[in-house]
Amino acid sequence: MITIVYAHPLEDGISAATRDALVGHLCATKQPYSLINLHQEGFNPVMTMDERSSFFACTGESGDPLVQRYQKTLRATDHLAFVFPIWFNEQPAIVKGFFERVFLPGFGYAYTELGTTPLLTHIKRLTVITSSGAPTEMLTAVFDNMIERQFIRHVVQTMIGTLAGSDASAWINIGPALPENLDAHIAAVKARFTL
Repeated sequence: MITIVYAHPLEDGISAATRDALVGHLCATKQPYSLINLHQEGFNPVMTMDERSSFFACTGESGDPLVQRYQKTLRATDHLAFVFPIWFNEQPAIVKGFFERVFLPGFGYAYTELGTTPLLTHIKRLTVITSSGAPTEMLTAVFDNMIERQFIRHVVQTMIGTLAGSDASAWINIGPALPENLDAHIAAVKARFTL
């Protein structure tokens, strides 16, 4: 199953149009998917005192029913996709909070003597779909390529492991995020999810 994590406070605009085009494509091609809409579902990215107190118990369990639902969805996921805007050269805070509160030790990763080991290795494909005001080339050359270098390699792959295959992981950005660039962006997204 493909799981799409959508993280934008608005239900219109380029990110929403991209999400809707992807969902429409998955429906048309009969690919099973689940949509996690963090803002619309009222996800709170802030770790509570109770969650922090039990964090190092490493059970991977949460008392929050929404986090439990997200974890159940992720257990059934083999292709994980994110749709979000790039703000301050990286992912929005709600996405960071999603990892802090959902990908708990004992669920997303385990501590070992050598550091950590991923626990969600059944996820075999990763797609990060973003929008930015800056051109993609500027994000990679000037702003330290935070999406590929930090978000994909040092956040997501900590949970799912290093993916095998040249097309197992992809970053697709529309930058600058202008309406005239949207058709080409959506075409690239659909091509990524074509069987």
